[in-house]
Amino acid sequence: MNILVTLDSNYVFPLTVLLKSIMITNINNTFDIYVAHCSLTENDFCSIKKSVDPIRTKIHPIKISPEILEDAPVPKRITKETYYRLLMMDYLPENIDRILYIDPDTIVLRDLSPLYNIDFKGKTIAAAGHTKLFIEDINHLRFKTGKESRYFNAGVMMVNLEKMRKTVSGQMVFDYVKKHQRWLFLADQDVLNGMFGNDMIPIDECLYNLDEKTIIYNPHKVKGIQWIEENAVIIHYNGKRKPWKKGYRGKLAYLWFRFRDTQLPEIMVAS
Repeated sequence: MNILVTLDSNYVFPLTVLLKSIMITNINNTFDIYVAHCSLTENDFCSIKKSVDPIRTKIHPIKISPEILEDAPVPKRITKETYYRLLMMDYLPENIDRILYIDPDTIVLRDLSPLYNIDFKGKTIAAAGHTKLFIEDINHLRFKTGKESRYFNAGVMMVNLEKMRKTVSGQMVFDYVKKHQRWLFLADQDVLNGMFGNDMIPIDECLYNLDEKTIIYNPHKVKGIQWIEENAVIIHYNGKRKPWKKGYRGKLAYLWFRFRDTQLPEIMVAS
């Protein structure tokens, strides 16, 4: 499986927890992890490599110029590095036809294979929505997307790289940001929705991008902790409150601490 993450040094530790969760819950899969960054150090990558099984996993550092998208708007809680996912078609190896992009503030509870092998049905992105219907109407106007489309959360995306390379270039991304930057309230997530809102296939947010608000919005489906433990695949600690910081509110923090405090089996620990 190909996985892409983008981050700065502040998210190295959360990334190590995410990677441990993947190693523990996906023991039958192998991984190529592409780490896009502009400032991570050798020590950062040593920490990252210690959180994976070196037999099943390769870490691929990809250093991006800090001048890329220099003038793009960066709201609070958003780092410049999040924009790097917009340019994946340019810096990822050409032989990769699909990749899972995932934010470092997530954990994985079970096998990723069903998501990874999704049928794109001709679309470029598979992702989950997190917004209510009245917000959807506003977003349809903002991005001129069809009424059947849904504003998606860009923290978890399966990407059809083969199609993306044929239809989108880095220059097109730069042009979009320059033209629409005053309306990019959620930075690169808005860019992705503006460019791919009509070219995405929805996935179940309760399974593949479960956050605290999604639990509240779906009480008839997410029926408590037992349901989450038995069904959810990816937990997303979306928003400003994180389980590794003071002030986290919600039901999902204990899962993050479970993987933080679990040691990888000795056979998985990099020497």
